[in-house]
Amino acid sequence: MDRKVNWGILGCAGIAEKAFIPAVRGSRNGVLAGIAARDENRARDWAGRFGFLKSHRTYQELIEDPAIHAIYNPLPNDLHTEWSIRAMRAGKHVLCEKPMAMNAVEVRAMIGAAEAGGVLLMEGFMYKFHPQMEKTIALIREGKIGEVRSVHSSFTFHFERDSSNYRWFPAMGGGALYDVGCYPISLARLVFGAEPVSAFAKARIDPATGVDMTTAVLLEFPGGRFAQCDSSFEAHFQSRLLAVGTEGTLRLDRAFSAKDFDTAIEIVRGDAKETLPIPRADMFTLMTEHFGDAVLEKNPLRYPAADALDNMHAIDACFESIRTGRAVVIQKAIQSGGTAS
Repeated sequence: MDRKVNWGILGCAGIAEKAFIPAVRGSRNGVLAGIAARDENRARDWAGRFGFLKSHRTYQELIEDPAIHAIYNPLPNDLHTEWSIRAMRAGKHVLCEKPMAMNAVEVRAMIGAAEAGGVLLMEGFMYKFHPQMEKTIALIREGKIGEVRSVHSSFTFHFERDSSNYRWFPAMGGGALYDVGCYPISLARLVFGAEPVSAFAKARIDPATGVDMTTAVLLEFPGGRFAQCDSSFEAHFQSRLLAVGTEGTLRLDRAFSAKDFDTAIEIVRGDAKETLPIPRADMFTLMTEHFGDAVLEKNPLRYPAADALDNMHAIDACFESIRTGRAVVIQKAIQSGGTAS
Protein backbone atom coordinates (compact mmCIF):
# COMPACT_ATOMS: atom_id res chain seq x y z
CA MET A 1 0.00 0.00 0.00
CA ASP A 2 1.62 3.24 -1.13
CA ARG A 3 -0.97 5.60 0.34
CA LYS A 4 -0.78 6.27 4.06
CA VAL A 5 -2.77 8.21 6.63
CA ASN A 6 -1.09 11.35 7.92
CA TRP A 7 -1.87 11.35 11.64
CA GLY A 8 -2.03 14.42 13.86
CA ILE A 9 -2.01 14.06 17.64
CA LEU A 10 -3.63 16.52 20.04
CA GLY A 11 -1.48 16.87 23.14
CA CYS A 12 1.40 14.99 24.70
CA ALA A 13 -0.59 12.44 26.69
CA GLY A 14 1.01 9.42 28.30
CA ILE A 15 -1.14 7.03 26.27
CA ALA A 16 0.09 8.69 23.08
CA GLU A 17 3.73 8.25 24.08
CA LYS A 18 3.41 4.68 25.37
CA ALA A 19 0.93 3.22 22.90
CA PHE A 20 -0.34 5.29 19.99
CA ILE A 21 2.93 6.71 18.69
CA PRO A 22 4.61 3.26 18.64
CA ALA A 23 1.45 1.87 16.99
CA VAL A 24 1.59 4.36 14.12
CA ARG A 25 5.34 3.93 13.71
CA GLY A 26 4.85 0.16 13.49
CA SER A 27 1.80 0.29 11.24
CA ARG A 28 1.67 -0.44 7.53
CA ASN A 29 -0.56 2.53 6.69
CA GLY A 30 0.19 5.42 9.05
CA VAL A 31 2.60 8.36 9.31
CA LEU A 32 3.27 10.61 12.30
CA ALA A 33 2.61 13.85 10.46
CA GLY A 34 1.90 16.43 13.14
CA ILE A 35 1.62 17.12 16.87
CA ALA A 36 0.47 20.07 18.97
CA ALA A 37 0.47 20.65 22.71
CA ARG A 38 -0.38 23.38 25.19
CA ASP A 39 3.38 23.82 25.53
CA GLU A 40 4.74 24.57 22.06
CA ASN A 41 8.28 23.63 23.13
CA ARG A 42 7.13 20.22 24.32
CA ALA A 43 5.40 19.56 21.01
CA ARG A 44 8.59 20.52 19.20
CA ASP A 45 10.60 18.19 21.44
CA TRP A 46 8.23 15.26 20.81
CA ALA A 47 8.34 15.91 17.08
CA GLY A 48 12.10 15.51 17.15
CA ARG A 49 12.16 12.54 19.51
CA PHE A 50 9.51 10.48 17.76
CA GLY A 51 9.96 11.50 14.15
CA PHE A 52 6.89 13.62 13.45
CA LEU A 53 7.03 15.46 10.17
CA LYS A 54 6.03 18.70 11.88
CA SER A 55 5.11 20.27 15.20
CA HIS A 56 2.32 22.82 15.42
CA ARG A 57 1.97 25.82 17.67
CA THR A 58 -1.65 25.20 18.64
CA TYR A 59 -4.35 22.53 18.43
CA GLN A 60 -6.24 24.69 15.96
CA GLU A 61 -3.22 25.04 13.70
CA LEU A 62 -2.84 21.26 13.69
CA ILE A 63 -6.43 20.47 12.75
CA GLU A 64 -6.40 23.12 10.02
CA ASP A 65 -3.23 21.71 8.43
CA PRO A 66 -4.32 20.38 4.99
CA ALA A 67 -1.60 17.72 5.14
CA ILE A 68 -3.28 16.02 8.11
CA HIS A 69 -5.83 13.32 7.30
CA ALA A 70 -6.81 12.02 10.73
CA ILE A 71 -6.64 13.20 14.33
CA TYR A 72 -5.98 11.12 17.43
CA ASN A 73 -7.60 12.80 20.44
CA PRO A 74 -6.22 11.66 23.82
CA LEU A 75 -7.02 14.94 25.61
CA PRO A 76 -8.78 14.94 29.01
CA ASN A 77 -12.32 13.60 28.76
CA ASP A 78 -13.97 17.01 29.05
CA LEU A 79 -12.13 18.15 25.90
CA HIS A 80 -13.02 15.18 23.71
CA THR A 81 -16.18 16.69 22.31
CA GLU A 82 -14.91 20.20 21.65
CA TRP A 83 -11.71 19.26 19.86
CA SER A 84 -13.10 16.26 18.03
CA ILE A 85 -15.90 18.40 16.61
CA ARG A 86 -13.45 21.14 15.68
CA ALA A 87 -11.30 18.57 13.89
CA MET A 88 -14.26 17.05 12.04
CA ARG A 89 -15.48 20.48 10.96
CA ALA A 90 -12.00 20.96 9.50
CA GLY A 91 -12.52 17.79 7.44
CA LYS A 92 -10.44 15.45 9.62
CA HIS A 93 -11.29 11.88 10.57
CA VAL A 94 -11.12 11.35 14.34
CA LEU A 95 -10.02 8.45 16.51
CA CYS A 96 -11.01 9.59 20.00
CA GLU A 97 -9.80 8.01 23.22
CA LYS A 98 -12.32 6.35 25.46
CA PRO A 99 -14.71 7.33 26.84
CA MET A 100 -15.87 9.16 23.74
CA ALA A 101 -17.28 12.04 25.77
CA MET A 102 -18.78 13.04 29.12
CA ASN A 103 -22.34 11.95 28.29
CA ALA A 104 -24.60 10.74 25.51
CA VAL A 105 -25.68 14.25 24.56
CA GLU A 106 -22.08 15.09 23.71
CA VAL A 107 -21.60 11.87 21.76
CA ARG A 108 -24.67 12.62 19.66
CA ALA A 109 -23.21 16.05 18.86
CA MET A 110 -19.96 14.40 17.78
CA ILE A 111 -21.80 11.94 15.56
CA GLY A 112 -23.71 14.83 14.01
CA ALA A 113 -20.45 16.61 13.21
CA ALA A 114 -19.03 13.44 11.62
CA GLU A 115 -22.09 12.95 9.46
CA ALA A 116 -22.17 16.61 8.43
CA GLY A 117 -18.51 16.54 7.47
CA GLY A 118 -18.54 13.14 5.80
CA VAL A 119 -15.70 11.93 8.04
CA LEU A 120 -15.09 8.91 10.25
CA LEU A 121 -15.38 8.91 14.03
CA MET A 122 -14.42 5.98 16.26
CA GLU A 123 -13.85 5.41 19.97
CA GLY A 124 -10.40 4.06 20.80
CA PHE A 125 -11.22 0.75 22.49
CA MET A 126 -8.04 -1.02 21.40
CA TYR A 127 -8.82 -4.26 23.27
CA LYS A 128 -11.51 -5.15 20.71
CA PHE A 129 -8.85 -5.57 18.02
CA HIS A 130 -6.65 -8.04 19.89
CA PRO A 131 -6.84 -11.57 18.41
CA GLN A 132 -7.81 -12.95 21.84
CA MET A 133 -10.95 -10.83 21.82
CA GLU A 134 -11.82 -11.69 18.24
CA LYS A 135 -11.41 -15.40 19.10
CA THR A 136 -13.40 -15.00 22.32
CA ILE A 137 -16.38 -13.48 20.55
CA ALA A 138 -16.21 -16.08 17.78
CA LEU A 139 -16.26 -18.90 20.37
CA ILE A 140 -19.21 -17.36 22.18
CA ARG A 141 -21.17 -16.82 18.97
CA GLU A 142 -20.65 -20.43 17.91
CA GLY A 143 -22.02 -21.63 21.26
CA LYS A 144 -18.81 -22.98 22.77
CA ILE A 145 -20.13 -22.44 26.32
CA GLY A 146 -23.83 -22.52 25.45
CA GLU A 147 -26.00 -19.47 25.97
CA VAL A 148 -24.19 -16.84 28.03
CA ARG A 149 -26.27 -16.07 31.10
CA SER A 150 -23.89 -13.80 33.03
CA VAL A 151 -20.72 -11.77 32.54
CA HIS A 152 -18.28 -10.78 35.25
CA SER A 153 -15.67 -8.24 34.23
CA SER A 154 -13.24 -6.09 36.20
CA PHE A 155 -10.66 -3.44 35.42
CA THR A 156 -8.96 -2.30 38.62
CA PHE A 157 -5.56 -1.00 39.71
CA HIS A 158 -3.81 1.19 42.26
CA PHE A 159 -3.62 4.74 40.92
CA GLU A 160 -1.24 7.12 42.65
CA ARG A 161 -2.68 10.52 43.48
CA ASP A 162 -1.42 13.27 41.19
CA SER A 163 -2.89 16.76 41.33
CA SER A 164 -1.78 17.38 37.75
CA ASN A 165 -3.75 14.43 36.36
CA TYR A 166 -7.29 15.11 35.11
CA ARG A 167 -8.44 11.71 36.41
CA TRP A 168 -8.63 13.23 39.90
CA PHE A 169 -11.05 15.99 38.87
CA PRO A 170 -14.77 15.18 38.41
CA ALA A 171 -15.41 18.14 36.10
CA MET A 172 -12.72 16.88 33.73
CA GLY A 173 -14.18 13.37 33.52
CA GLY A 174 -12.09 11.86 36.28
CA GLY A 175 -12.85 8.79 38.36
CA ALA A 176 -12.71 5.04 37.94
CA LEU A 177 -15.99 4.62 36.05
CA TYR A 178 -15.03 6.98 33.23
CA ASP A 179 -11.40 5.85 33.11
CA VAL A 180 -11.58 2.06 33.34
CA GLY A 181 -15.21 1.21 34.10
CA CYS A 182 -16.10 1.96 30.50
CA TYR A 183 -14.14 -1.15 29.46
CA PRO A 184 -16.12 -3.84 31.34
CA ILE A 185 -19.38 -2.18 30.28
CA SER A 186 -18.23 -2.21 26.66
CA LEU A 187 -17.13 -5.84 26.91
CA ALA A 188 -20.41 -6.97 28.49
CA ARG A 189 -22.29 -5.44 25.57
CA LEU A 190 -19.91 -7.09 23.13
CA VAL A 191 -20.24 -10.53 24.71
CA PHE A 192 -24.03 -10.43 24.87
CA GLY A 193 -24.34 -8.77 21.47
CA ALA A 194 -27.10 -6.64 22.96
CA GLU A 195 -27.74 -3.44 24.88
CA PRO A 196 -28.53 -3.36 28.61
CA VAL A 197 -32.02 -2.37 29.66
CA SER A 198 -31.20 -1.18 33.18
CA ALA A 199 -28.27 -0.34 35.41
CA PHE A 200 -27.70 -0.29 39.15
CA ALA A 201 -24.43 1.14 40.44
CA LYS A 202 -22.79 1.97 43.74
CA ALA A 203 -19.55 3.87 44.24
CA ARG A 204 -17.13 4.92 46.93
CA ILE A 205 -16.57 8.63 46.39
CA ASP A 206 -13.22 10.04 47.44
CA PRO A 207 -13.96 12.82 49.95
CA ALA A 208 -10.82 14.74 48.99
CA THR A 209 -11.43 14.93 45.24
CA GLY A 210 -15.04 13.90 44.59
CA VAL A 211 -14.14 11.21 42.05
CA ASP A 212 -15.40 7.65 42.30
CA MET A 213 -12.57 5.46 43.57
CA THR A 214 -14.36 2.13 43.28
CA THR A 215 -17.58 1.51 41.36
CA ALA A 216 -19.62 -1.68 41.07
CA VAL A 217 -22.22 -1.93 38.30
CA LEU A 218 -24.98 -4.46 37.69
CA LEU A 219 -26.35 -4.34 34.14
CA GLU A 220 -29.54 -6.16 33.15
CA PHE A 221 -29.75 -7.40 29.57
CA PRO A 222 -32.78 -8.70 27.67
CA GLY A 223 -33.78 -12.25 28.54
CA GLY A 224 -32.86 -12.05 32.21
CA ARG A 225 -29.10 -11.94 31.60
CA PHE A 226 -26.78 -9.92 33.80
CA ALA A 227 -23.31 -8.37 33.84
CA GLN A 228 -21.32 -7.39 36.90
CA CYS A 229 -18.77 -4.72 36.00
CA ASP A 230 -16.19 -3.48 38.50
CA SER A 231 -13.71 -0.60 38.27
CA SER A 232 -11.32 0.86 40.81
CA PHE A 233 -8.38 3.17 41.45
CA GLU A 234 -7.66 1.47 44.79
CA ALA A 235 -7.77 -2.29 44.23
CA HIS A 236 -5.35 -5.00 43.19
CA PHE A 237 -4.80 -5.17 39.44
CA GLN A 238 -7.50 -6.99 37.49
CA SER A 239 -8.22 -6.99 33.75
CA ARG A 240 -10.53 -9.94 33.50
CA LEU A 241 -13.55 -11.46 31.85
CA LEU A 242 -15.57 -14.43 33.05
CA ALA A 243 -18.45 -15.38 30.76
CA VAL A 244 -20.78 -17.98 32.28
CA GLY A 245 -22.86 -20.01 29.86
CA THR A 246 -25.37 -22.81 30.14
CA GLU A 247 -22.71 -25.35 29.16
CA GLY A 248 -19.45 -23.88 30.41
CA THR A 249 -17.36 -20.83 31.25
CA LEU A 250 -14.84 -18.73 29.32
CA ARG A 251 -12.15 -16.75 31.11
CA LEU A 252 -9.63 -14.07 30.11
CA ASP A 253 -7.11 -12.84 32.65
CA ARG A 254 -5.86 -9.98 30.45
CA ALA A 255 -9.02 -8.90 28.70
CA PHE A 256 -8.04 -5.23 28.34
CA SER A 257 -4.29 -5.16 28.86
CA ALA A 258 -2.73 -7.87 26.70
CA LYS A 259 0.30 -5.85 25.68
CA ASP A 260 3.71 -7.42 25.08
CA PHE A 261 3.10 -11.02 26.07
CA ASP A 262 1.26 -14.14 25.02
CA THR A 263 -2.22 -14.66 26.43
CA ALA A 264 -4.72 -17.49 26.65
CA ILE A 265 -8.43 -18.21 26.63
CA GLU A 266 -9.54 -20.68 29.30
CA ILE A 267 -12.69 -22.70 28.68
CA VAL A 268 -14.26 -25.04 31.22
CA ARG A 269 -17.01 -27.48 30.26
CA GLY A 270 -17.96 -29.88 33.05
CA ASP A 271 -14.72 -31.45 34.30
CA ALA A 272 -12.84 -30.62 31.10
CA LYS A 273 -10.56 -27.60 30.98
CA GLU A 274 -9.20 -26.28 27.69
CA THR A 275 -6.59 -23.57 27.26
CA LEU A 276 -6.26 -21.85 23.90
CA PRO A 277 -2.94 -19.97 23.54
CA ILE A 278 -3.02 -16.59 21.81
CA PRO A 279 0.29 -15.13 20.54
CA ARG A 280 1.21 -11.61 21.54
CA ALA A 281 -0.12 -8.81 19.36
CA ASP A 282 -0.04 -5.01 19.33
CA MET A 283 -3.72 -4.18 19.68
CA PHE A 284 -3.06 -0.44 19.24
CA THR A 285 -1.37 -1.08 15.90
CA LEU A 286 -4.24 -3.33 14.80
CA MET A 287 -6.78 -0.67 15.76
CA THR A 288 -4.79 2.06 14.03
CA GLU A 289 -4.44 0.01 10.85
CA HIS A 290 -8.15 -0.79 10.84
CA PHE A 291 -9.01 2.90 11.11
CA GLY A 292 -6.43 3.74 8.45
CA ASP A 293 -7.91 1.19 6.06
CA ALA A 294 -11.34 2.73 6.58
CA VAL A 295 -9.94 6.17 5.75
CA LEU A 296 -7.93 5.08 2.70
CA GLU A 297 -10.18 2.40 1.24
CA LYS A 298 -13.51 3.75 2.49
CA ASN A 299 -14.11 0.49 4.34
CA PRO A 300 -16.79 0.47 7.03
CA LEU A 301 -15.62 0.75 10.62
CA ARG A 302 -16.00 -2.41 12.64
CA TYR A 303 -17.13 -0.31 15.59
CA PRO A 304 -18.74 2.91 14.34
CA ALA A 305 -19.50 5.88 16.55
CA ALA A 306 -23.01 4.56 17.24
CA ASP A 307 -21.34 1.89 19.40
CA ALA A 308 -19.77 4.63 21.52
CA LEU A 309 -23.19 6.24 21.92
CA ASP A 310 -24.67 2.98 23.19
CA ASN A 311 -21.82 2.57 25.66
CA MET A 312 -22.35 6.11 26.91
CA HIS A 313 -26.07 5.44 27.40
CA ALA A 314 -25.07 2.75 29.89
CA ILE A 315 -22.46 4.95 31.59
CA ASP A 316 -24.96 7.79 31.95
CA ALA A 317 -27.38 5.37 33.60
CA CYS A 318 -24.66 4.22 36.01
CA PHE A 319 -23.94 7.79 37.11
CA GLU A 320 -27.65 8.45 37.59
CA SER A 321 -27.96 5.27 39.65
CA ILE A 322 -25.02 6.33 41.84
CA ARG A 323 -26.67 9.71 42.42
CA THR A 324 -30.15 8.39 43.15
CA GLY A 325 -29.42 5.03 44.75
CA ARG A 326 -31.91 3.36 42.43
CA ALA A 327 -31.79 1.10 39.39
CA VAL A 328 -32.15 3.15 36.22
CA VAL A 329 -33.97 2.12 33.06
CA ILE A 330 -31.40 3.03 30.44
CA GLN A 331 -33.71 4.47 27.80
CA LYS A 332 -34.93 6.92 30.42
CA ALA A 333 -31.38 7.84 31.33
CA ILE A 334 -29.95 8.76 27.96
CA GLN A 335 -30.74 12.47 28.24
CA SER A 336 -28.83 12.75 31.50
CA GLY A 337 -25.11 12.68 32.03
CA GLY A 338 -22.33 13.84 34.26
CA THR A 339 -20.42 12.66 37.29
CA ALA A 340 -21.26 10.75 40.40
CA SER A 341 -21.06 13.76 42.68
